[in-house]
Formats: sequence, C-alpha cells, structure tokens
Amino acid sequence: MNSDLDPAVSKAMARAIGHEPPFTGTEYEGIQDLHIRNSRDLRGLDRCSSLEILVLVACDPVRTEQLSDLDSLRSITVRDSGMDSVSGLSDLSLLSCYAPRNLIHDITSLMSIPRLLNLDLTGNPLSEESYRRLVPQLVEKGCRVILSNEFEWNLTRYLHAKGVPVSCYMSQQGYRLCRPGLKLTDSPEYAHPVVQKSDVESLFEGDPRRVLQYFENEDLIPFS
Repeated sequence: MNSDLDPAVSKAMARAIGHEPPFTGTEYEGIQDLHIRNSRDLRGLDRCSSLEILVLVACDPVRTEQLSDLDSLRSITVRDSGMDSVSGLSDLSLLSCYAPRNLIHDITSLMSIPRLLNLDLTGNPLSEESYRRLVPQLVEKGCRVILSNEFEWNLTRYLHAKGVPVSCYMSQQGYRLCRPGLKLTDSPEYAHPVVQKSDVESLFEGDPRRVLQYFENEDLIPFS
C-alpha cells in the first residue's frame, strides 16, 4: 500500500508519522499537518482523512481533484508549483488558500467556499474575469486577497500566453521572475532573479523567450 507513493510524498509522510514506511491505515488517518516538496505525483493524499494543513512546494502536477475528499482540510499552501486549476477545492471548508506562483487562470470554484478568509494569488496568469470581477467579489465577502499589481499580472499573462511559463511578482528587493511548476526547471522554488523595471517592461517586445536569460547563473537560493 505504501510502494505506490511518490518518494517525496512518502518522505513527507514518514516525517509526519515518525518512521519510514510501511504505514498503517491508522497512521495515515492520524496525519494532520503535511509538508511536501518536489513531488511529481500526489496520489495517496486521500488516505490522510484527518489532514488539516497541507503545504506543497515545487510540486507538479497538482490536481486539486485529488484533495476533494479531505473534509478536514482548512489550510492549503501551494507555491512555485504546477497547479493550473482550483476546481477540486470548491467543496472543501477551507479558511486559507495560499497559491502564489502557480499556473491558475480561473478562480470561479473558490467563490463557493463559504468561509474562505485568506487567499494569495500572487504570480498567477489569472484571466481578466478572475482578476477584475471575481477577486473584488471575494474581497466584498470578507476574504483577504493578496494579488499581483496590474503591471506584474499583465506581464505574467503575456508571457504565459506566448508559451513561456514565467511569472513576475514584487518582493522587497523589487521585481522578481520565477518559473512555476517543473516544465522549465527542476527547482522552481529557487533562483528568482531580481529584474529592473525597465528590463521587465522590455519583455513585452521582441522574443518572449528572452526572459529565460535572467535565470542563467542564478544562485540556488529559495524564496518563501
């Protein structure tokens, strides 16, 4: 029953349970907090029926349908990952959904989560409908939303639409670039170069793949 787990998932479960596999059904059901990094297959999470907090870092793919039966889940964090849909979250009673630097276009499914209090969508190529109409509706309902400003959002949408899955977001150091998911790098949580605004603005012109040059020779430093 344990051999079908992705190594990253198995490692995270071993850390939560306190020993290496195999795990019993009771041990799966006892996991309440799980942190997974660099997984390429999230099968098996449905066994963690008491899971309340889930953190996924640099995972791809992330199919939220695999989480739809986790009725106890209250907080999910998915960052620097390949999550492109939130449809599987609609029936959960989430309080917090932190999803910075993913591939999300449509947030319609989040509108039906009754008690959603915190949401982070920074660095996602959101659709016009999601960015301009649905996000303000969530804010009106009392949800605290962290969102890219219009310039970062427009550049992110532009690059993704051109087939270059690179996102732009603002940090204390200035504009940063990142490569969500595992299509362009095996370590999307690392090497987020700081770029001058003039350089970022120039990316709207010419070959959009020029953006990849900013990642060359970057130190492998993780970003939260």
